[in-house]
Amino acid sequence: MYRNNSFMVGLCLLILYIIIAIFSPWLVPYHPTAVTGVPLERPNAEHFLGTNTLGQDIFSELLYGTRGTLLMGVIGGFLSTCIGTLMGAISGYYGKSIDVIITKLIDFQMTIPMFPLLILLSLFFTPNIVGVSIIMGILGWTRCARIIRSQVLALVNYEFILMTKAIGGSDLYIIIKHIVPNILPLSIANFIFAVQGYMLMGVGLGFLGIGDPTNINWGQMINDAYTGGAFALGLWWWLIPPGLCTAIISVAISLLAYSLEEKIVPTLKNEKYSYKNY
Repeated sequence: MYRNNSFMVGLCLLILYIIIAIFSPWLVPYHPTAVTGVPLERPNAEHFLGTNTLGQDIFSELLYGTRGTLLMGVIGGFLSTCIGTLMGAISGYYGKSIDVIITKLIDFQMTIPMFPLLILLSLFFTPNIVGVSIIMGILGWTRCARIIRSQVLALVNYEFILMTKAIGGSDLYIIIKHIVPNILPLSIANFIFAVQGYMLMGVGLGFLGIGDPTNINWGQMINDAYTGGAFALGLWWWLIPPGLCTAIISVAISLLAYSLEEKIVPTLKNEKYSYKNY
């Protein structure tokens, strides 16, 4: 895996963004909400990316925005992966009526468009990073559930699991000993994809002006640039950096996720199980 150039590039970029997100309060030259310069000042030695219409440092906003942008993806991705893995495993392992009920629930929930629903819900409550992330996680577990269900349906018919059941192995033992180790790589890959999706969705909501104004994210920065006339005035230093950062982190996560998927899927398909190894 570590010899895979795509994986290493994606991993290094992601680690860099995580470090910036964690240590941004100590890396920024100014507090992002502080007025520290002349409005719409061009990039210079004091303000690396210039200032916005309020005279706030855009470079500081950009670094602070890394935390809010990534946090939304991580919370939403973690919650959706946990729910999806649990529901998919239960559906695939027990089958029969339980599988039918969960499958129908998955099919129904997949018909609900998440992004328009989040916009609609924003009319009834004040959005914040944690709240929006939790809603995305609750609504977005179906993709993971379908993937895990398919894998578990295949696993329960393997000889080593059938033999374990035949000698009296409990469901709990089989799930912990055999099912979980085999679906965990898929769950991890799904989590990485989910982080990317929810992060981009959070940026989209921020661009539409939906979100917590006290928590800066890159979508909110793009919205501020748009409403502040950055397009018309050609203020590239205000508009391009948040969009470029979003594109880079999205590509980094894609490289990481696809590299993992290429490694995981052939292994799951081609691996031959033997009961004596368990």
